[in-house]
Amino acid sequence: MTTARDVAEPHFEAAMAEAREKQLSSDAVARIFFEGILRVWRETRTPEDIRAELIEAADHLDPDEDFMFMRP
Repeated sequence: MTTARDVAEPHFEAAMAEAREKQLSSDAVARIFFEGILRVWRETRTPEDIRAELIEAADHLDPDEDFMFMRP
């Protein structure tokens, strides 16, 4: 079964590779993807829901951080 990740990830990785090849800022390319994500989210989600999604993501940026529900 194909997942959304299977569809999206190769396109994102290809864009990042093309940006490196053409010596473009990977940050700028990522921001453009982010603008597209926000545009899609605004079609079906409230600003409060989008804000909550972004805050949740920001709260868990450290890949080495334990989640609250995890026990040591």
